[in-house]
Parts: sequence; C-alpha cells; structure tokens
Amino acid sequence: MNDGIGIDTLIVDDEPLARNRLKTLCSRLSNISRIRLASNGLEALKAIEVEVPDVILLDVDMPDISGIEVAEKCKLQEKKPEIIFTTAHSKYAVRAFRLHAADFLLKPVKESLLYEAVERVIERIGKTEAINFQETHKDAVLWVKDGVGSLQIRCSDIDHIVAEQDYMRLCLSDRSFLIHGTMQSLAKLLPQDMFIRIHRSTMVRRDFIKEIRRSGRRKYIVLQNGTDLTIGASFADGLFNYAGGLGLPETVLE
Repeated sequence: MNDGIGIDTLIVDDEPLARNRLKTLCSRLSNISRIRLASNGLEALKAIEVEVPDVILLDVDMPDISGIEVAEKCKLQEKKPEIIFTTAHSKYAVRAFRLHAADFLLKPVKESLLYEAVERVIERIGKTEAINFQETHKDAVLWVKDGVGSLQIRCSDIDHIVAEQDYMRLCLSDRSFLIHGTMQSLAKLLPQDMFIRIHRSTMVRRDFIKEIRRSGRRKYIVLQNGTDLTIGASFADGLFNYAGGLGLPETVLE
C-alpha cells in the first residue's frame, strides 16, 4: 500500500452478478484506489503473479480452483495479501480462519459488513507496515552530544523533530537532544521515509502518528503519546492524503 494512494483490491468470484456487485461497493470506498477482477481461481493466481494485491475479496466455492486453495498459495508469497472470504456457505468459516483470513462474509454480502471488513484490513495493513518499517530501520542511528561526550541514539526512538534556529531538537519519549544543522541536512541523515514533514519546522516519525484533527482553522496531528503538533498550510494536503491512505482517523472539532 503506497502512502496516500490506498489499497489495491482483487475481487475473485465466478458469479458475474456477485463479482460486479462487490466492484460497485468497493468503488464507493475512498481507501480503495484500484480494483481488479478475476472470474475464477486460475485467473486470480495469474493476476497475483503479475502483482500481489493488498487485499483479495475471495469466493470460496469455485469450479476450477477453490478460494481456499488460492489463499493457501497466497501464503507462499513474499508479500502476503489480506484475505476477505465471501461465500454462501458458512461451513468454510473454520478453514478460512485457520488461514488467518481478515474476515469471512456470507453472501449476499451486506454493504455495511463489507465496509467494516475493509476498515479492519486497512488497520491490519497499517500495523504490518509499521512492524516491517521498524524492523527495517531498527539499527539506524545518529550521533548526538549529551553534555559530557557523544552517544548514539536510534532513529526509531525519535518521536518528532523541531527546528530551533540553527539547531534541530530530536524529541524522544523521555528526553531530547539538540543537533546542529538544518531540516534539509538532517533529513539526509535519517532513513528514507521514516519521517514525514508536517511543517517547515517540524518532522514526525510516520508510525508514531495516532490521528489527524481539525479545530476551526487549525489543522494538527496527535502523536501516540498525546502530543499535538500544528500542520503547516503547505503540508496539509499531502498529510491528509497520507493519513487517508493508511486509514488514520480524522477528527473534526468545533
């Protein structure tokens, strides 16, 4: 799932009416950016070979290759798509959840239940990306001065960064450090895509964002520790798109 773009969805069903109805319902969701269709299990596997989707709406009972078999083959992919099973038969539920499916929806699929399932998928994708992101960058460090000498801090421990004249303040959970330089020069030292600029003087760690809020004319983000930081006007559109792509909640306060 790319930041601010939304999820890539593959709908697999051998019944044209069911397939097209799911397409119509999915097209109403702003967090779904791309919809592909497959009329059977074999077509689904070919589509996955070309590009693995973020989520598959997968019928179970199909004539050539069952949805269960498709899901089992998906588990062999390096990137594993989230699976939402759609079927008229509840007897498949146990097997579906043994495959760690995100959800199991009975046909005819209710619109409200589909939307809830997609929201859960977006949340699961966000958590998976955060875990992968932290694992990828867990060893990235910066050298900072602590008054006595220099020490290393992990970039993944920095909650946010605030410019203070000729220095950058690196804010961690229990302390902060000043490092000489500009926002641009510091960004070159940080792991790519770990932080996002929300203001000309502020960067935050992407996976530490809890929600985005509006209060009157003010737009701001809330971090996981409750800290709120103002969003600069020139950064607002990009940040709201980023938040929407990850399914981050947006709160409007009077």
